[in-house]
Amino acid sequence: MQTWWRDLRMLAATALLVPVIAAADGADELALTIEQNLAGIGFRIDVRPSQAAQDLEAQGRQLELLATEAPDHPALPKLEQTYETLQTDLANALAGAASSAARGQGAGQVPAAPEGFDAGMDQVQTLQDRAEAELFSGHPEQASGWLKQAEAQIAALESRYGNEIPPGHVPLLVAKEKLAALKDQLADSR
Repeated sequence: MQTWWRDLRMLAATALLVPVIAAADGADELALTIEQNLAGIGFRIDVRPSQAAQDLEAQGRQLELLATEAPDHPALPKLEQTYETLQTDLANALAGAASSAARGQGAGQVPAAPEGFDAGMDQVQTLQDRAEAELFSGHPEQASGWLKQAEAQIAALESRYGNEIPPGHVPLLVAKEKLAALKDQLADSR
């Protein structure tokens, strides 16, 4: 009888550990994604500050989620510091953009991609965000579908706008890096 009771207690203890381990893995993935997204936002601040502001706001919510779900996560202090630094950089970039616009110097300083290309890149960002959400929700097949659409959209944009895309166009580079990172995370989840 005592063996049965001890086995039951061990089974219950093990069952309690499984969600803790799963939560730790989810927190690690969330921290990695936040880190990658913050790096991408850092690139966009000077080129597209209004888009960077929206993206930074979204990452602020993700950071709050990480702080709530895993307040002792080792990456949290660094991520919070990076987030605060980006907020300061963004405020400076927005102030500089407003000042340049007031002086009539906002356009033409940085070679811009065609408007249709920028709209297409916004669609890529949406597809990647959906893939990321599906990945974190434990739906790798749906995430894979969104990533394939994002990759096809990037290829179509590059094919259509080719020479009109400025060399080293940061949003395109960031989208490609994020696509590669999400593909790696998808491969790891399978």
